[in-house]
Amino acid sequence: MAGWRACKQCRLAKRKCYGNDINKPCAQCLKRQSPCSKNMKMVRDPHLLPNQGQDSPSPKQDSFDLPQEVIVEVVEHYINKLHDRPHSLFHLPTLRRRVRDGEVNKALLLAICSLGSRFSADPEVYILGEQLTAESKRLVLGDLENISLESIQTCILIANICAADAKPSSEALFFRIATSMAQIMQLTTFKPGDSVVDCETRKRIWWSLFVADRWYSAGISLPRQISDRDRPTDLPMDETTFHTLAIDQKVLDTSYKPGLWAYMIPLAELFGPIQDLSRQIVQNELDETNIDRATHNLSCQLDAWEETLPSDMKLTEENLELHKSRNTGGTFVALHFGFHHYSTLLHFHYLDARPASHKERIYAERCKHHASRYSALLKFAREHEGFEAVYLTVAHMAVVSSSVLVHTLLFGDEGQISTARNSLNANFEALIELERYWPALKSMVQNTHSSFYPNSFELRLRFREDQASRSIPKHVPYICESTHPHA
Repeated sequence: MAGWRACKQCRLAKRKCYGNDINKPCAQCLKRQSPCSKNMKMVRDPHLLPNQGQDSPSPKQDSFDLPQEVIVEVVEHYINKLHDRPHSLFHLPTLRRRVRDGEVNKALLLAICSLGSRFSADPEVYILGEQLTAESKRLVLGDLENISLESIQTCILIANICAADAKPSSEALFFRIATSMAQIMQLTTFKPGDSVVDCETRKRIWWSLFVADRWYSAGISLPRQISDRDRPTDLPMDETTFHTLAIDQKVLDTSYKPGLWAYMIPLAELFGPIQDLSRQIVQNELDETNIDRATHNLSCQLDAWEETLPSDMKLTEENLELHKSRNTGGTFVALHFGFHHYSTLLHFHYLDARPASHKERIYAERCKHHASRYSALLKFAREHEGFEAVYLTVAHMAVVSSSVLVHTLLFGDEGQISTARNSLNANFEALIELERYWPALKSMVQNTHSSFYPNSFELRLRFREDQASRSIPKHVPYICESTHPHA
């Protein structure tokens, strides 16, 4: 009919689109009882539970069908941009084969596609994220008693999406559902005959939950679900070895070698105590002597972690090239992002110390050092292929780094100011890029720009007020308190 334009769903599926009213769902979508872009009201907001009072028909289990080439595209985006960074949930040969053969649980597939769609250059695919998430939520919540590996993976991915959408309560809920499922099905208890791929996948899912537990729980002041020293299973093996295992391989035919994720776990074990110390400082529960003692202890543990890294895990130019050649460049920089971020947070308190003792000055310089190193590594990752760092946590860590850099910009000596300004600009450019993939970052990016840049009236005023005391701007410590991502 004249004036009729195909809906997004029909364009993606390459099918004829027709109907009688351009403001109502097309005939093809009505026939399939699927969401239609011509009537976006049919797609419910992704609340936690389905709205039973809605008049429009509920989508069927197989209602949201994407063309296979679109599925493959967005799954590869997920693998290349997110896999093994904030979480490690899949054996890649298994995932790719099951996607090819159409064997992936529908809720899980839609969650993967929702995350991967954010990186698509096709605007028709990019805008599908919200609908994919809503349908994935509907399916997994409608079958919540199905306690399985795929249900756990789905809940973890949905939790990451909730974090990206700035919904911390929903993020925590889905992470807690995933953790409870893992505990109920005894995820780390293996049976004779279990394949090495299955065992390693389950280990990685458990450790992904362990790391996530340290991040999201702090954001809304929840107690951690998994204890800091709870190690019910071995640490993950070398990533290259794991992803080259045959799908049905029963035993490991090479000697075990710990992977990058095996070194992330000890860092995450320190992150919990660092958060606890920061909370105690903010709540004035400790005197300076006890703060210094706790900081010294944790600082020594962070130093020991870095010093005892194997030679191929240390942050060097040679190792950057090595891990790029292994297709683990993104995971490698993620490991060192964590180290510099946790070190920055641990020593953050000492930027505000006055009058400063020798030890306090050393800790303040450590804070500045790690904030600068984080910025430099992020800049490197953005400028070189093979080190993709576009997961959500990168943005929040960049804000913490920037808060330290602005302190240097305001109160550092002449030799530090130019470097701090360049690093601050690099961080802001990274945040602008990340906003394309995670639109909920927009307000944070705007706040970062208005709060951190010297042409801001508010910052100039704060500079005049604080210059005499040489203290960090009062708003900065709360940036650390409000940082709670995991995607």
